[in-house]
Amino acid sequence: MLLAHGPEALSDAALLAILLRTGRQGKDAVALARDMLSEFGGFQGLMSASQKDLLKIKGIGKAKIAQIIAAMEIVKRQLRQPLRKLNVIQSPDALFEYLKASMGNLNREEFRLLHLNRAKGLIAEEILFKGTIDTTAVYPREIVEAALRNKASALILAHNHPTSEAEASDEDLQLTRSLVQACWTVDIPILDHIIIGRGGFMSMKRHFPDIFEGENEVA
Repeated sequence: MLLAHGPEALSDAALLAILLRTGRQGKDAVALARDMLSEFGGFQGLMSASQKDLLKIKGIGKAKIAQIIAAMEIVKRQLRQPLRKLNVIQSPDALFEYLKASMGNLNREEFRLLHLNRAKGLIAEEILFKGTIDTTAVYPREIVEAALRNKASALILAHNHPTSEAEASDEDLQLTRSLVQACWTVDIPILDHIIIGRGGFMSMKRHFPDIFEGENEVA
């Protein structure tokens, strides 16, 4: 079917079934794939699923999980690859789409650090923290050390709100101010803090530009 008519002719469940190859007792691969897509809310949710999440699905063994995780990682890398050549400040849509795809359906908070070169292209991405993010969990020293270690010329922060809208809390504002000030001490500007929430994202630079201003700001 796929080779004869092309992948676009297949349903989402049929495409995923090709990765699964087999089903379980009482369900063929397509029916199992349909259950998985329903459980995770489609491919976007599946992209954010962890090994632990996938193991909860009856009939999915470690071999199938490895295939699914590998396929989803290929998609994430395909979305991330253009960020290395783009100025993500001048052309932010690709960055927003990547972060929404990779963080939009996570069931726990993550705090990520995006390291940029002088041309504002992505040179590295780090997940620094998992779990509830607050001002006591994120240490400015660790952000500075990570930026220096990756020889970053600028940074973008990103974290997600798994169960709420993409809005900046008072804690988010306080944390961002402290991190921006810390990074200015080593002349590495933080250019934005992006919050991924249910159904969308928020650029703190757009809503709170004063937080990111400094004597040596790099636009």
